[in-house]
Amino acid sequence: MADSDVQAPGTDSVPEVPERVWPYWLGCLAAVYGLIVTVDLLGLGFQSLLGPQAELLLTLAANPWLGLLLGILATALVQSSSVVTSLLVALVATGLPLATAIPVVMGANLGTTITNTLVSLGYLGSDEEFEQGFAAATIHDCFNLMALVLFFPLELWLHPLEVGSRWLQTTGQDVILALSPAAAPSVLSPLLWPARTAMVYGVNRLSGPWDSLLLFGGSVGGLMISITALGWCLKRLLSAQIKTVVQRTLGGGSGLGILTGAGATALLQSSSMVTSLMIPLAGTGAATLEQIYPFVLGANIGTAVTALLAAATTGSGVALQLALVHLLYNALGVMVIYGLPVLRSLPLNAARRLAGASRRYRIIPVAYVTGLFFGLPFGALWLSAMTSGAAP
Repeated sequence: MADSDVQAPGTDSVPEVPERVWPYWLGCLAAVYGLIVTVDLLGLGFQSLLGPQAELLLTLAANPWLGLLLGILATALVQSSSVVTSLLVALVATGLPLATAIPVVMGANLGTTITNTLVSLGYLGSDEEFEQGFAAATIHDCFNLMALVLFFPLELWLHPLEVGSRWLQTTGQDVILALSPAAAPSVLSPLLWPARTAMVYGVNRLSGPWDSLLLFGGSVGGLMISITALGWCLKRLLSAQIKTVVQRTLGGGSGLGILTGAGATALLQSSSMVTSLMIPLAGTGAATLEQIYPFVLGANIGTAVTALLAAATTGSGVALQLALVHLLYNALGVMVIYGLPVLRSLPLNAARRLAGASRRYRIIPVAYVTGLFFGLPFGALWLSAMTSGAAP
């Protein structure tokens, strides 16, 4: 599901469970089918669109700092880390180097926090509620920023995520891929044939670059629609129960909070929706930041499920490894930052201070969102492109 599918600011209401649920379960099956088809077609579209320029593009994207900024910017624009990571999984399955994709995934992990930060701006009319809601939203930002500061230089130096994910991929690949749709090509191929045929027919009717653009653009658009539709259907079916579970587990301990956040996000495929559920509770004083903190960490782990699903549909070991990088990165972040008492309170304190300053000066949240998620990455990428263009 797209991370942008969140409830409206300032309200804690959720959709009522419909009396007839079978259309939504059919919608879930259709969305999963669409995810499989679009991931299958993305690699072909990528190769068709870029052609001989693919090697040059991959060379430019090999700069890990630019890849990191690209992940932040792309996810902030799309407001869905699920779409960005699923796209990367498909590209890695067709030849994108894993080392190039890892920084982009780390950037996407930070970029996805923009959605719940924007939701908290709905409390701008009330100083106290805004401060509490903005602090609850930016816990996610501050935690992911801290994880990035700790693990990005370490990954450039020692590659622990790449090495660890390779071990996990080697150990669990046979089990995961055996359960994936790609493990049964004799069954899957007839199911994929109508969509493949329709896409190829449409592409072949165009000439010049338009055929490749249609194939790639249609695949990306289909991926976004599939993830969004899957999340929407699951939200209609499960969000009321999930919210009840979340409210009942408040104060139940950090371990239970992490597990609940991870499970809710895995089901709804949207960390932004789960974290946004916390904002009204914080804004109204129904939950403290210390209670919300573990849910946010669990949601950070659960958001990796979509990439795992996309990787399983490709049948590619290296694509599975990239999805495991995302999972391992978030899990290690929780174990190191939340597990060490000396680091545990740093994201909480940073979120409180940022919220307090934003309450006094309302320009700060605007500058924070536009600068961190758009201005900094876009400016750096633009400067790099200009410098490269000016080079002989």
